[in-house]
Amino acid sequence: MRTTYKIIRNHIITGFIFLMPVLITVAVISKFWSSLLKAGNKVSRLIHVHTLLGPNGDAIMALIIFLILCIIAGFLVRMTIFKKMSDWLDDKLSGFLPGYSIIKKDTEGKVGYGPQEEIFDTCLVHTHDQWIPAYLIHVVDNGDATVFVPAAPTYHSGQVMVTPAGSYRKLAIDSGKLNEYLKKKGKGLRMDG
Repeated sequence: MRTTYKIIRNHIITGFIFLMPVLITVAVISKFWSSLLKAGNKVSRLIHVHTLLGPNGDAIMALIIFLILCIIAGFLVRMTIFKKMSDWLDDKLSGFLPGYSIIKKDTEGKVGYGPQEEIFDTCLVHTHDQWIPAYLIHVVDNGDATVFVPAAPTYHSGQVMVTPAGSYRKLAIDSGKLNEYLKKKGKGLRMDG
């Protein structure tokens, strides 16, 4: 009985954590779409498209208004003041909506927008009888290196280490390829890269 209660409780908590960002996103989008439909209704009545297209005219006009807003916002965000406003809004949304920054970064990556990820050489760092994959950030003249050890599977966070010469081995892959392995929790990564 006690284990059944724990299993059900864990599923409820896990389900809640999964559904909260989805529900918040759906609520925000539906509120935004409702406002767009009202604006679309007013515009379609203003230019007398509602008689031609009927109820669908509101949705078509809402979609056109949305596309025009996207174009205008695309031009405005290139201006410094609006870029700062956009960054400020992103910071606020990251604190308010769980997972917002990760979803935003993934979306920007999929559409090819945003800053390109910097590419680094990679290496394996020897610590405590194990080899850990890392980005090779900087090597000084005596061979000592600054490395970034990314956490799998996200690879956006991790730890910076300064490691002496001889305690790391360069890999034949770059950080982009290493990130692919880290997303799979290291599956396919070899000592020789």
